[in-house]
Amino acid sequence: MRKKVFKVGLVRHILMLLLSALVLASGASYLLWLALGSPKLPKGGTATLGEVYNGVKLALAVVAGVGAVVALAVAYRKQRLQEEDDRRAELNSRRDDVKLYNERFKAAAEQLGSAKAAVRLSGVYAFQALADDWAEGRQMCVEVLAAYLRMPFSGPFERPKSEVQFSDKGQVSIISSTDSIEQHDGYEELQVRLTIQGVFASRLHRPKVINSPVSWTKRLSRGREPQPDEYGDPAWADISAVLSGATLVDVDFHNCAFVDLDCKGAVFYGDASFSWCHFRGEARFDGAIFVESAVFSGAVFDSYAGFTDVNFIGGAYFNRITRNFDMEFNSSWFRAVAQFNHMTAGSSGALYFANANFNGPTTFSGTLSFHEGSFVDVSASRKASFKHLPPPWKSVGGKLVKAAPSDDLPDA
Repeated sequence: MRKKVFKVGLVRHILMLLLSALVLASGASYLLWLALGSPKLPKGGTATLGEVYNGVKLALAVVAGVGAVVALAVAYRKQRLQEEDDRRAELNSRRDDVKLYNERFKAAAEQLGSAKAAVRLSGVYAFQALADDWAEGRQMCVEVLAAYLRMPFSGPFERPKSEVQFSDKGQVSIISSTDSIEQHDGYEELQVRLTIQGVFASRLHRPKVINSPVSWTKRLSRGREPQPDEYGDPAWADISAVLSGATLVDVDFHNCAFVDLDCKGAVFYGDASFSWCHFRGEARFDGAIFVESAVFSGAVFDSYAGFTDVNFIGGAYFNRITRNFDMEFNSSWFRAVAQFNHMTAGSSGALYFANANFNGPTTFSGTLSFHEGSFVDVSASRKASFKHLPPPWKSVGGKLVKAAPSDDLPDA
């Protein structure tokens, strides 16, 4: 049916071309006749030599005009056919590329689901290579790798240890512990997860832009003020990651860029570094647990940042961050050092610590922006101490309270 419709359309197209060629040829002949001085054909009798000459010129003009129009029509038709062939070839190429990408995706997924850790590692690198080549499917590859990190994991395992013994005759024997199988499997799984984290860190890392040398006049006009660093787009730009409930170990996402990052309920073993990261969308860490230090110093938050009900067992460092929206630490526990120094606030947004608990030295200094209810029902243990606590808040009897205007109580 499609072939029949195509043939009918082709015939109609050819007829239209011929009709257009006839009209154009008539017009061209008329113009040429005018250009030749409007020669007149003999009305009857014997034609003179001049009249014959004019007739020949007119005939040649008509033939030339018709030939030129036909040649133009044929060339136009060839061009249309060539463009159509190129379009079909491009569509076929895209179709073949998508088919190839789908086959690679399926193969990588099968490797990632293998029972052998070595095969799973191959699957991780296969997804990395596929995401490098396939811009349209890059986010999907990231979602698969992130989903793997969300799978149940009992926590980090140390490298399995074995004992080496020497007999009296100098023979060497290796004795493994009884739980070596579980230890090996856990340690191998840890390597797969660390590899996925490393792939994210390398592909989402922002390269530093190297500017051209500045003339001495511009350097003099700028004075000695330090210029902010400039960063380009990462290899995988415009990426969002859902790591809610994931178990992450020794995370190092220093200077990475995310659109949205969801780490609600995630558990971070070891030190977790998000320093100098750029969060263009929401950054959600609600209910997360940081076993060791959590470093967000230098990060930029362009949207809402949620750290409610977070358990900071190690130190929490939020120095020199730039925030352009609200940042909430409501009901969070700060069990060690907590630093909130030299924050740069945008035109909107404030810090909230309602119902938070502090159990270590805490400092607030520099440019900060607090809501009037930022420290409502905040608790502080005996080990807690506050430096540069924003007025009118005071630490009194394990609580942060608003001091009266005439109250001269010093910060605890």
